Amino acid sequence: MTTLIIPKQSATSDTCVTEHEEELFVEQMERDLITLGWIHTHPSQTCFMSSLDLHTQCSYQLMLPEAIAIVCSPRHEPRFGIFRLTDPMGIDTIQNCKEKSAFHPHDDSKVIYANASDGSHVVLANYDFDIIDIRGT
Repeated sequence: MTTLIIPKQSATSDTCVTEHEEELFVEQMERDLITLGWIHTHPSQTCFMSSLDLHTQCSYQLMLPEAIAIVCSPRHEPRFGIFRLTDPMGIDTIQNCKEKSAFHPHDDSKVIYANASDGSHVVLANYDFDIIDIRGT
């Protein structure tokens, strides 16, 4: 990862939606970047993938199988997690989910997402990267 782009967004206590996505795409094209994943916070909760997160991640992972989701949890340990849907079980479960409400349960007997920073997919390293904040433009 070389760059973190912070897009314009609107939020409620439970959700966050990217606005004016075309501005994000312009930044990516100008810098020759691809979307590797997405990052968000659970300000008052632990690090996990909510049902809404799972559906969002499915979209990313269908476009780029290597895509990751980073969840930050400033009030709990661990303070962040890096996750992916399992393939094929997680992707199939979410793709076939017919539930329309934002927050809903999925079958607990299936492992539908996993820690991606266990060395099998993501290796954590300490290095500099660019931060581009387009919220104010």
